[in-house]
Amino acid sequence: MHNEFIKQKPRNHFLSTLVEYYYFIDIPIDFLSENPEYVIPFPRITFAYFFDHPFMVTNHTLELSERVDMVISRISTDKITLLPLTDRIKILGAHVKPYALAHLSDRPINKLPWLIDTVDLFKQTAVTFRKNILECTNPIEMFEQVENVFLDSLLTRNLQTIIQAVDLIDNNAGDIKLSELADHLKISERALREQFYKYIGCAPKELIRLVQLKKVVQHLNFTNESLTDIAYQNNYFDQAHFINSFKKITGQSPKALRKEMANFRFLQF
Repeated sequence: MHNEFIKQKPRNHFLSTLVEYYYFIDIPIDFLSENPEYVIPFPRITFAYFFDHPFMVTNHTLELSERVDMVISRISTDKITLLPLTDRIKILGAHVKPYALAHLSDRPINKLPWLIDTVDLFKQTAVTFRKNILECTNPIEMFEQVENVFLDSLLTRNLQTIIQAVDLIDNNAGDIKLSELADHLKISERALREQFYKYIGCAPKELIRLVQLKKVVQHLNFTNESLTDIAYQNNYFDQAHFINSFKKITGQSPKALRKEMANFRFLQF
């Protein structure tokens, strides 16, 4: 699956600080399971346009389902599944930094819905995007259209504190406490939590857990290390703590997820 992706970094310098990469995938589905596939929670926001191959997205935590063809997902530890509704997966999208939405909307991010309607967010720019994308002949042209949407919608905001906080969490692979973050940034824990809810939409501890999870999943997916070694490297004090913490977010044990990894269609790592 990983080799099927076409990826590209943003061309615009400022966008390169917000967008990690644009991606495109277009593959037939030879066999569709009757069961929806769980999405492993990811410490990034995802924009996705599904063309005329929509998906059913179900948030099992909120007990809500939506049929979608163009959305932006928020940072979340909710249990979410995706189910293709056609015989093809065709997605144009972008993975963006956790605070990127704060440059695209002046509303508090925690007040936005769990799936954000792109027309509601980008207004006429999103309508124009739908029209322009149909005239593109290759993914590179499509990536330019996505970049145009972001550039046309950017707000100038001072997010220096939240950017530094996210960088610290990323650079420490989630191995940092809220108190340490606050001390480093010279801000109270309460004020930091308020900024996270306003500009990212979740608590700092949620993002920390997701960054920790990302590192664990990368070890599961790209190494043959034992679960004991992975637990030790990620600062879990015993196997039970490792398994329970992992299962709480993903719904599966590390061992079970590792076995299924090759079959995941929606693995961002």
